[in-house]
Amino acid sequence: MIEVDSTGSPVVVEDLDAEWLLTLVEDSESQSRAAERRKLRYAVQWCVLHPAPGPDDAATWGDLGGRDRGCDVRIGGDGTPGVAAFTAEPFAAALGISTAAGLQLLSDVLDLVHRLPRSWAKVEALEIAPWRARRLARATSTLSKEAAAHVDAQLAPVLDSCGPTRIDKVVDEARARFDAVEQAVEEDEQRADWGVQLVHGRGGRYAGSSWIEITGDTPTLTRFYELVCEDAHELLDPDDPASDDLGHRKVRALGVIVDRARGATPAAGGSTKVYVHVDGADLLDSTVGVGSAERLGPITTELLKQWVGHSRVTIQPVLRMDRDDAVDEHDPPAWMRELVILRDRMCVFPNCERDSRSTDLDHIVPYVDPGDGGPPGQTNPDNLAPLCRGHHRAKTHGGWSYRRNADGTYTWRSPHARRFDVAPDGTVTRWSAARRR
Repeated sequence: MIEVDSTGSPVVVEDLDAEWLLTLVEDSESQSRAAERRKLRYAVQWCVLHPAPGPDDAATWGDLGGRDRGCDVRIGGDGTPGVAAFTAEPFAAALGISTAAGLQLLSDVLDLVHRLPRSWAKVEALEIAPWRARRLARATSTLSKEAAAHVDAQLAPVLDSCGPTRIDKVVDEARARFDAVEQAVEEDEQRADWGVQLVHGRGGRYAGSSWIEITGDTPTLTRFYELVCEDAHELLDPDDPASDDLGHRKVRALGVIVDRARGATPAAGGSTKVYVHVDGADLLDSTVGVGSAERLGPITTELLKQWVGHSRVTIQPVLRMDRDDAVDEHDPPAWMRELVILRDRMCVFPNCERDSRSTDLDHIVPYVDPGDGGPPGQTNPDNLAPLCRGHHRAKTHGGWSYRRNADGTYTWRSPHARRFDVAPDGTVTRWSAARRR
């Protein structure tokens, strides 16, 4: 295995002793910091090249759509210049990251340059790892410029060895000292984020378990948790060793609470809406087969049989995926929408993984009302693709264009003439302006 050091000289790793290896580890860290610093410098210049024409034209977190839809909070904290809307998409695509990650990167560098200059200077001098500086930028993003400057003065000298606990402590102290009103505002903002989210699988892999996250007022959630614990205690069976696991009893208690609220008996259960694709023969086979649950992932027929035994089941007829019927109306019929959703499992914008069932169906060639001279048959499977709300708006207002190819791939062109080929499995191939075909 041959590596190169910071001077470009080749090094055979297998020939190194411990001392040399540690020297090269330190050297590697310096190279990594320099590479990340270069990326931040590019992000700074990107912001300089794309100033917002006016306060109403700046990039906001609402550009992402989804839960942030309608949010008019600009990226970058108090005292940073505005960056034009829909300029994060081409920058993020060039880096091969999501639009959300691109917005966060631009927001972080704005804060570092304009609100945390001491920390930024140490990033430039390679005295602070860029990822640590970005963590500080995110932690101080809601502070006033004065409070952020106080945190910068306190932490810049020690940031390269500073953990999140110390950062949070200094940030909280600065908020209390400089931003008492901001504290109240943040409480209101957190209240606006109240909600419940259900996540299936860990690390993108589904194996029969899900996670639920609830954000709400402390008294209500405390009472709910106490109820779960009380019902879990009632489920303890001294004669059943399997009931000893408190965590499992808490999960069972949730089912008891749901059934009680719906007036259903535990044996009958309620209805569960899950889209499962499985060969019917596998359900009859005594061996364990595998199907696929939309938004979840692979699922064994054994687990599916357990679900079916406690839920209401609706069998959907097989959909012909080769249908190419067209209609003259703007909105596709139910069968067509289902076909496109099943064909393209996620938003087809580069590096987006939003599930297609929560997206808009976009007309690739914009729809023109027949009353205004539009041709017949504009709404058909080949002219429809799923786009999440944020990327739908980027295509409509941000200068992006795309086409669907005969092999099922999509070819996108950015406002800066970059080409991105998106495969059905989400793989993105990037082409620079010089290499585009």
